[in-house]
Amino acid sequence: MVTNTERPRVKVTKPYQNILYEKKPPIAYVTYNRPEKLNALSEDLRLEFRDAMGDAGWDDKDIKVIVIKGAGRCFSAGWDLADPKMPQLRDAAQWFQYAKYVHQCLWDSIWENPKPVIAQVHGFCLAAGMAMASTADLCICSDDALFGYPMVRTGGPFLAAVWPYILGIRKAKELMFTGNLIDAQEAWRIGLVNKVVPRDKLDEEVNKMARTIAKLDNLVNECSKKAVNMVYELMNIRKANEWADELEVLPAACPESAPLDAEFARLQAEQGLKAALDWRQSRFVEEDSWWIKKQKARPIK
Repeated sequence: MVTNTERPRVKVTKPYQNILYEKKPPIAYVTYNRPEKLNALSEDLRLEFRDAMGDAGWDDKDIKVIVIKGAGRCFSAGWDLADPKMPQLRDAAQWFQYAKYVHQCLWDSIWENPKPVIAQVHGFCLAAGMAMASTADLCICSDDALFGYPMVRTGGPFLAAVWPYILGIRKAKELMFTGNLIDAQEAWRIGLVNKVVPRDKLDEEVNKMARTIAKLDNLVNECSKKAVNMVYELMNIRKANEWADELEVLPAACPESAPLDAEFARLQAEQGLKAALDWRQSRFVEEDSWWIKKQKARPIK
């Protein structure tokens, strides 16, 4: 694991192609910038994200707060399931090593970062996107935000190990057992987000929070973040993440025991990702009708 005296070192091509990185001291903004893909987290995006988080967190002393957000219609729809750079992994051991690597690129870049990180969420915040928002120190969302982990309906468990700590055992299990989505108000009620604001006020409210945090010294904020994180580390959140990685690989590594995951993979390979996603959603028409109607009534811009 990276400590707060180090910064993650990765080789990336600059200027960034998959994120926008803007520094307006004392605030840095890291924006997922693949709007045509609903900001799906590709291999290249993950590396660029880690590099920018390292610069803002460890290298630039003028930055006091980091905001992560998404360009276009939403925060992030999760993994890029069609990423051509996704490695072809042959066994469970390789899957486990890859899962650990992904954690280092994404979640460790937030959890280990010495600066407070605010997730600014609008629209879809799904799967790995929801895991990122959950790992951020604070989360402010717009009233059109939708959260969930629909991938568990065909694969999974893909657990963000921080969920039981934030949501409690009942709600964490409900979301993992169903893959259902929840809206912004429910996310606020269960403690997933700090604040819900109108979409047109989201930038303003996030910047207001960031400017307040930035009035404190970097060292004070770093110590406060470490103090809170330490409580969860004493409750073995690191081990929980490691075990979650091990469990995550099982459906992919054991297709005979996860036929829905295997069918999704077959459809994606033969007919494309859209066909696989349509098949998955067709199995949960009743469960998803409420947010589909809501989306049609108020399109996510």
